[in-house]
Amino acid sequence: MRKSIVDYVGSFIVIIIAILIFLYFGRTGHSTRYHQHMRSPSEVDLHVCTRCSQDVFLCTHLPIISIDTNNQDIPGRPLGFGMENTSWEMRNTFHTTPEGETEILAHITVIDNTNDWNHLTDTPAFESLAAMRLRGNSSRFFDKPNYRIRLVDENGYNNRLPLLGIEPGHEWALHGPFLDKTLMRNYMWMNIAADVIRGPFVPNVRFFELILNGEYQGLYVLIETLRVEPNRISLNRYRSGMPETSYLFRIEWNRHSYRNIEIFSGYTLRLERESIVELLYPTYLNHSERVRNYVMGSINSLERFLYSSEMLHDPRSIEGYIDINSFVDFFIINDFIGNNDLFAGSTYFHKDIRGRLIAGPVWDFNNIFDNFFLIMPVDEFYLNGRGWFDRLFMSPYFTEQVVRRWNNLRQNILSEERLVNYMDEVVEWLGSAIDRNFDIWGYSFDYRNLSTSSRRFPRPEERLEGLTEADLNPSSFEEAMEQKRDFMVERGRWMDKHIDMLQQYSHPSRHALWHLP
Repeated sequence: MRKSIVDYVGSFIVIIIAILIFLYFGRTGHSTRYHQHMRSPSEVDLHVCTRCSQDVFLCTHLPIISIDTNNQDIPGRPLGFGMENTSWEMRNTFHTTPEGETEILAHITVIDNTNDWNHLTDTPAFESLAAMRLRGNSSRFFDKPNYRIRLVDENGYNNRLPLLGIEPGHEWALHGPFLDKTLMRNYMWMNIAADVIRGPFVPNVRFFELILNGEYQGLYVLIETLRVEPNRISLNRYRSGMPETSYLFRIEWNRHSYRNIEIFSGYTLRLERESIVELLYPTYLNHSERVRNYVMGSINSLERFLYSSEMLHDPRSIEGYIDINSFVDFFIINDFIGNNDLFAGSTYFHKDIRGRLIAGPVWDFNNIFDNFFLIMPVDEFYLNGRGWFDRLFMSPYFTEQVVRRWNNLRQNILSEERLVNYMDEVVEWLGSAIDRNFDIWGYSFDYRNLSTSSRRFPRPEERLEGLTEADLNPSSFEEAMEQKRDFMVERGRWMDKHIDMLQQYSHPSRHALWHLP
């Protein structure tokens, strides 16, 4: 009888451990994220193609997306494109069609053979009409553009399709790596972020090769856009006429937007310079005065709490306002990779009407790991004093969660060995697609061929160190990979040694005045 009880208890413990492991990996996404280079065959796996001749236009193990614009120019280039030292207005006013439209109607063909080579002559997996334009901020000045497509049917209604194996959607981003000479920052770090972040949506990504009007355009990355819908940002839908609502907003670079809202950080000048807040959901047609007031009031209630002494007297009280895990993971992933855009541009937050504010989704990793126009030192924290993190790190509870989470992640998901191997595995899997891409865009390895909007210049501090443009702009794919790998490794090792330093920002001695009765 005693043995059977022991066996019962042992079995119960095993079940509990299994459940905990499932919950942990389920929340991090580590076991469910689709990493394309791990799941799709490489050129080596497919062996020699037996279905095409040597003079075929394109034979690739990657999916192909072919777009026909019927010879229409694609809107979205800044008026100042190709010019040096243009005005703010020229940089932020974009070309339209002759009729004044911001999109054109194009035809899209997707070729994605499972476990086989892909050719333009193969039977398409999908075909659709699509409204198309250029997208991005600084990337609109790059020679290799980014595009946004909105799939539509013959009647102009949204046409939801599961492109390249991703959950169905009608709106997609086509990211063309240009400033990022490794070609993989957005692909790799969207996938890694999905392994790190517990809960919130992280866009799925897939490599493909792009054909535009019969011309090869190189390697691109398909990215899910940030939309409120069940497969992406899942929020309770807005109910017409109701002031209370779920919402999604972003902090973005200063621009004229009819979706701007005023929050405490804005009118007290605590936002990053020249940044504004845009309410993205509910959509603008539902931006009644009552809805706007509800959303602003909801955000302001959080900010009033953050800028009061209440959080210091009860450090865990912040959990009543925000999803702590999302903010912890949001800080770790963005600070580690050196995302200088955070709390200045492309920074998103959302809240379900029945939940707490969630940090994210993450977006746009093109400039990370010292690939930005600003200085990005390897040996400092970037974000602890920026935006709401300045206040959150006054809480010992929040700081403790960040330190503990970082140390845990470095044991597996963010381990140096895993990240270095990940880079090498992506290069090996991409194979000849890298060479094909730089057959078109390889001139960009000579910085003298690039505009001032698409190359790095040494800042005063860098000039004092003797650095030149030739040092900062990689002259080959291999050099770009080495720069990213070295910065990533050194950055991780520095944070390992100094992560405990964050605790100084929540020490009572720094906030003595806040503790006075």
